[in-house]
Amino acid sequence: MEINNFDRQSAAAGIVYGRKKAALYVSALLMIHFGLITSGIAQENLSKEIRWVRQSVEYAAVCKQTYFAAWRAVKSMAPAQQGDWAVVLDIDETVLDNSQYQVELFERGESFSYATWNRWVERKESAAVPGVKAFLDSVRAIGPHAHVAFITNRDAKLDPATEGNLKALGLWGDGDVLMGRRERADTKEVRRQEVITGTGRCEGLGTRTIIALIGDQVGDFFEPADGVSYEELKTQVLEHPDFGVRFFALPNPMYGDWERGY
Repeated sequence: MEINNFDRQSAAAGIVYGRKKAALYVSALLMIHFGLITSGIAQENLSKEIRWVRQSVEYAAVCKQTYFAAWRAVKSMAPAQQGDWAVVLDIDETVLDNSQYQVELFERGESFSYATWNRWVERKESAAVPGVKAFLDSVRAIGPHAHVAFITNRDAKLDPATEGNLKALGLWGDGDVLMGRRERADTKEVRRQEVITGTGRCEGLGTRTIIALIGDQVGDFFEPADGVSYEELKTQVLEHPDFGVRFFALPNPMYGDWERGY
C-alpha cells in the first residue's frame, strides 16, 4: 500500500524527533495555538475553555492522536470493503476550528446568535483542526473507492462558504460531498442514510458503506432518543461497540449539547 502522510510520520518518529526538531515542532504549535495575535484582549481574560483550545499543546495532541487512531482504523477496514465506502466528518470543531469566533464574541460581550455565526461562516476564516489534513489526504490516497462526506448542521445555504473555507485550507477534494442542514427534520441521520443509499443529495453517486465517523457531538455518530437523560446517554456511549473502532470523538469544551443536558 502506498505510504501516506500518517505512515510517514510513524516511520520517521524515532529518527526525526531529536531535541532540536522537537523544539521546532513545539514552537510551531505555539505559534498556532498560543497568543491571540489578532485579538485585542489579554489571554488570561478568556474563559478556560477557549484558552485550552487556543493555547494548549495538549489540545493539539489529543486531536492529532484521534485522527491518527481514525486513520489506523480506516486503513485496516478499507481492504475488506467490496465496493465504494466513505468516511463521514462533522465540520465545526471537527474539521474547522472556530475558536476565533468565540474570541470575538467574548471581545464584544455577546453570546452566540445565528446572525453573528452566519457572518463568521461567510468570512471563511476558520482554521484547520490539528490532524485533519493528514487524515483526509491519507484517506483519499487509498484509491477511487474511498470517499469523504462532510455532514454539518450549518445552514445549507452556507455550503458555498463552507466549501470555500475547506478549499482555502487544502481540505477539499474532488468528489467530496458536503451536506448542510436544510430544515429541522433534516437530521444528521437522514443525511447519513443518503450517503449510504445514494439517494437525496447523493443521488447518482451509488451506495457507499460508512466505515468511520468523526465528530465532536454524540449526534455526529447516532441520533439520541428524544428525552434521553445524561446518565442514559452516557451508558449508551460507554457500552457502544463502535467508539474507538468506527466512531472517533474530538474534544470540544467550548459548546455542545452537554450544556443543555442533551
